[in-house]
Amino acid sequence: MALTAKWLKTAQNAINGDPAFRALGSVDVEMGIKVGSAAFLVTFGGFTCHDVRKIKVAQLRDADFVVEMSQDGWDSFLEGRTTGTGATLAELDNVDGVVKAINPRKKLDFLRYHLSVQAFIDAGARAEAGARAA
Repeated sequence: MALTAKWLKTAQNAINGDPAFRALGSVDVEMGIKVGSAAFLVTFGGFTCHDVRKIKVAQLRDADFVVEMSQDGWDSFLEGRTTGTGATLAELDNVDGVVKAINPRKKLDFLRYHLSVQAFIDAGARAEAGARAA
């Protein structure tokens, strides 16, 4: 389950059309995601995901926080979320420290928006599982 721009855009499309995502509240954050050597910047504003783009690892410095995992860790995380047996990103961060930030205030951005971030990732995992089942 490689992290790709297509995967992220599928998650973006799913949440942007989902009233349940809007109900989680306004989200104003730039989230970096680094899985293996692949890096992406996901921009949320208001009640939607505005942009998803592939970036160079050095550009992760522009993110408010970065979710960073190995490929195996990402695969395991998504599998658990898809089957309903896996930890949330917040729980995983408490155990493995997968969310990085340049300062404590930026780390609080993750904690403030973690339900929306989790909904975004879960939407991508569900879409991928549906595509594999089809």
